[in-house]
Amino acid sequence: MTSEAITRPQEIEYHFGGAAAAPAAAQGCVFQVHYGSADFVDVSTSPARMGIAMQSDSCAVDLVENWYADSSAETTTGAILDGQMRYIELGDEILFFGELGRLADVEGSSFQSYKAILDTLHQKGFHTLVRSWNFIPQINHCPEGAIEIYQDFCKGRALAFDARGIDEFQLPAATGIGSYTTAITGYLIASKRADYLHVENPLQSPAYKYPPKFGPKSPSFARGTLHLESGHGRAQGTRFFLSGTASIRGAETMWPGDVRRQLTTLMENIRYLVSDENPHLAQQGLSMGLGDFDHFKVYFRHAKDFDIIRKLLLEDWQIAAEKLHFMNVDICRSDLLVELEGCINRAGPIAV
Repeated sequence: MTSEAITRPQEIEYHFGGAAAAPAAAQGCVFQVHYGSADFVDVSTSPARMGIAMQSDSCAVDLVENWYADSSAETTTGAILDGQMRYIELGDEILFFGELGRLADVEGSSFQSYKAILDTLHQKGFHTLVRSWNFIPQINHCPEGAIEIYQDFCKGRALAFDARGIDEFQLPAATGIGSYTTAITGYLIASKRADYLHVENPLQSPAYKYPPKFGPKSPSFARGTLHLESGHGRAQGTRFFLSGTASIRGAETMWPGDVRRQLTTLMENIRYLVSDENPHLAQQGLSMGLGDFDHFKVYFRHAKDFDIIRKLLLEDWQIAAEKLHFMNVDICRSDLLVELEGCINRAGPIAV
């Protein structure tokens, strides 16, 4: 793979509730995530910015993620944990971003970060978790006499959810992926509104029900989060958040070592998840397709697999090239080779 293939500047967008339904002039970018070669948090600028190191020696990354909100929403900013985590409060939505844990004490520091976030959400009345992103360096590393860093992180996060009384039906869409950051970093969205539905995939065991061989505490996330129709029957904000999805059926990794079959299986998982074959969506009278997605982030373990992954997505799955954004990082299980996440931004209802 050559780095020139994806060095052009790229941008993607998400919308807080209400922004997508507002006139374009009434929208404003309030937060940016810069995927590239550097870690940083800069709250002195408008919008606030966060940098996440996702660039390998073999894969240049220059991707900016823009978060838009209704410009009329009252905005409040603040910090918790002595500035380790920052937040932007936008009426009914809130965004936390910053350091989620340290490699010297993964379980303890991840617990403290998530516990502080959840306590603050509770105090402010944000009772609906919507989406989280977690970027974990050395994600598959297993320190001597210890469990994998990802499993240790999942344990700390799950204990924080338990302490706050977050049950399995409240778990949001999420991504837990490798990175080149110096600490565990990430961001999380929550809402005061209850018009979100966390969606599971009958082809896959709920992550929170994985057996103990995958760690002492199961990963705490749903397969996707859907923003339900509101007001006058129009969806507002980002319509659907797809969690990081890989080649897993039931709870087991499928096709270890075979990137072609892994990609086929994960794409079948995504297609089924958002279709009316999935009773979780059919009950809402909804159906979506791969063509409805505004973007996919594609995480792949080995640089040598880039060309085949890109070719399969373009030709076999008919995904437009401008919707694909690639990052060469490790994935949550050492036998997984590729993972995708994405979103659907839509102002109107999606019907069967």
